Amino acid sequence: MKKGQPVKLHGVDVRIMDEEQAWHLNRLKMNQNIHIAWDLPQLDLTERLKEMVKYVKPYKITCYVLIGFNSTVEQDLFRLNVLRELGITPFVIPFRDYGNERTPTRYERDLARWANRMWLFKSSSFEDYTPRKGFKCGEYLK
Repeated sequence: MKKGQPVKLHGVDVRIMDEEQAWHLNRLKMNQNIHIAWDLPQLDLTERLKEMVKYVKPYKITCYVLIGFNSTVEQDLFRLNVLRELGITPFVIPFRDYGNERTPTRYERDLARWANRMWLFKSSSFEDYTPRKGFKCGEYLK
């Protein structure tokens, strides 16, 4: 492997990352964004993500967010709002089972559509997002 060659990093575990690792991660020449995941809504990764963005510019990070697997609307929005505040790009993935018998709900499709389009995610809140004529996503929070 040549010195200075760009790398791709998928699946960096923020839960075990320390300051030194984040500093070294930032020094790598990257081919793409660093990919992390926030799959478990029960874990609050806010402090770990804040520590990471001290060393790695937030626009260089993409975070996969799994929704519809033991999570509530409030937990999903909490994770996305933390990512927005930190400037990290989310990529929402609605849960599907292996048999593919479960299809994403309308809420999950609307949330993914809103969050995965950066211009929508940065310009409006999910509550104000209107995916269909006459329907605002704030209805999901009632």
